[in-house]
Amino acid sequence: MLPEVLVALAASGGTAVVQAAGTEAWGQLSGRVAQWLGRGHARAEEAELERLNGTAGELRTANGSAQVKAAQESLWRDRIAEAFEGLQSDEQERAAAELQHLLAPYTVPHAQTHGAGVVVNQDVTIRADNQSIAANTLFGGAHIGLPTTPDPSRG
Repeated sequence: MLPEVLVALAASGGTAVVQAAGTEAWGQLSGRVAQWLGRGHARAEEAELERLNGTAGELRTANGSAQVKAAQESLWRDRIAEAFEGLQSDEQERAAAELQHLLAPYTVPHAQTHGAGVVVNQDVTIRADNQSIAANTLFGGAHIGLPTTPDPSRG
């Protein structure tokens, strides 16, 4: 079983592949990912590049289908995770550093601070339950409890 950090990195790689498909970045990213997955074997690199281009074709014909995007992200997450699983732990560390470096120009942070707020590039759910408070940003105080009963003389 892979460490969580490698699973997260594999997921980030899958997302980067899907987000780059059909963009100007595709040629460079797909080549670098194929090279990373091929680990120096020309035939393996070519096979990976074919798979990557197949993904780009599927995404192009899917016309933005969220289902197809999710399936392709999952496919590439699993493919990258498989590559990690085939390595010894010291090789995994080196490969993880290489992949992080490779993906850095193509990944978008999921959230970043922006003044007093947050800019988020994905869905965000903020939910409160069991008489609690949930907030992204809370200025001032908050109080949980029953409201006070107004003084009858004040209306």
